[in-house]
Amino acid sequence: MNPPPFPSSLASGTYRIDCAGAIDAAPNPFSKAPASILLEVTPGRSGILAADSPGQINLHPAARQATVVSLPDHLITPTFVNAHTHLDLTHIGPQPRSGFAAFVDLVRGRRHTEPAAIRESVLLGARMSIAGGVAAVGDIAGAVRGGASIEPFLALRDSGLSGVSFLEFFAMGNSVSRALARADEVTDAALALSESRIRFGLQPHAPYSVEPAGYRHSLARAGRDHLPIATHLAESIEEREFIGAAKGPQRGLLEALGLWNESLLQEFGRGKTPVAHLASVLRERSTPILLVHLNDLFDADIKLLVELNAHVPIHVAYCPRSSEFFGAPETFGPHRYRELLAAGINVCLGTDSIVNLPESQASGDAARISPLDDARLLARRDRVHPNLLLEMITVRAAAALGLDPSRLTLKTGATVEGLCAFGLPLRAAGSTSQSGELLAQVFATETPLKRLI
Repeated sequence: MNPPPFPSSLASGTYRIDCAGAIDAAPNPFSKAPASILLEVTPGRSGILAADSPGQINLHPAARQATVVSLPDHLITPTFVNAHTHLDLTHIGPQPRSGFAAFVDLVRGRRHTEPAAIRESVLLGARMSIAGGVAAVGDIAGAVRGGASIEPFLALRDSGLSGVSFLEFFAMGNSVSRALARADEVTDAALALSESRIRFGLQPHAPYSVEPAGYRHSLARAGRDHLPIATHLAESIEEREFIGAAKGPQRGLLEALGLWNESLLQEFGRGKTPVAHLASVLRERSTPILLVHLNDLFDADIKLLVELNAHVPIHVAYCPRSSEFFGAPETFGPHRYRELLAAGINVCLGTDSIVNLPESQASGDAARISPLDDARLLARRDRVHPNLLLEMITVRAAAALGLDPSRLTLKTGATVEGLCAFGLPLRAAGSTSQSGELLAQVFATETPLKRLI
């Protein structure tokens, strides 16, 4: 009997996937070439019955009844986790490289404010994520007209993705009490809804737009209600200028919006770095936190982060293409993610928004939003080992979002988020018995990707 054509998705049933190789980044990694995977698909759930060499799978009792999917020139991996993205900005599309202040103005001017439009943008971003092999996201539910909004969370629940929708809010100066009351109102409404594949989380936007009282409030709420929490930190030179000197575009914006008051000088303009500014608040927390970007780090900042991580876990989402888009390497030097990893801090990858993605990857038939492309940038630029790159877009990213990392593996008995199949040239697929070498090709080239489930 001839195997079926390569499926875009698998219907309910038991399948045997025969492939050139398969690899994951589990604590005890699976790596076989060639490989076979026995997969049971039921509505809303996919489970791995066994993963091994073809000869061993032949001995499994379920192998005889399984439908064979023959992929002799494909490498199978788990699907991916995008630890930080802004799907509600998808409608804006890729934009020319700009400074951070210009980006803020762009987003403020073009962000959707009507529920139907917000939903459409989030769902478009979700489809592009799924096309890029992503099964779970840490999505930012962007503030609308400066206030917390439940609409991105509601849209993401219907998207087919797993993960966390982090409620973004601003709380600075004259807006603090009003902003925190609105954030609590939306949080209460979200927590009253039934469970779904999407968890609700909190995102005090950044230390230049949320003063310490706002962080303390949200960290207390996250600890009380067991909510994931994230924040942007140490992203731009404008952030350093405002926090350290209480000057620059961010102060100008606060003044223009009528939010600035002189009491803010008790917290800002004290000569601190963004990390040092937030450190006292982070020491008080009882829950892990995801820190996004960390482009601007001094040696003392890294020591602080290591100290804070020893108290309660810190996770870091690095967005390489976003960092390059805003010129962070030219301003701050190379990102220090490898030092953070060496110090025992969990670092994973995110994409940030579609605004900073290249037109070639974010438009047309192959449009996608995927940390796979950020991993490919690190493979080219920094020669990062393929196994670490796979960790950073699967199990490390899952841990950062509070998801079960086993769902992003090929572990026998695991319920999995999905599987990706990478088409390799037949010559390459047949030239090696090492799945790690096949994985290196995936990160080194634009190897075509399809979702199995």
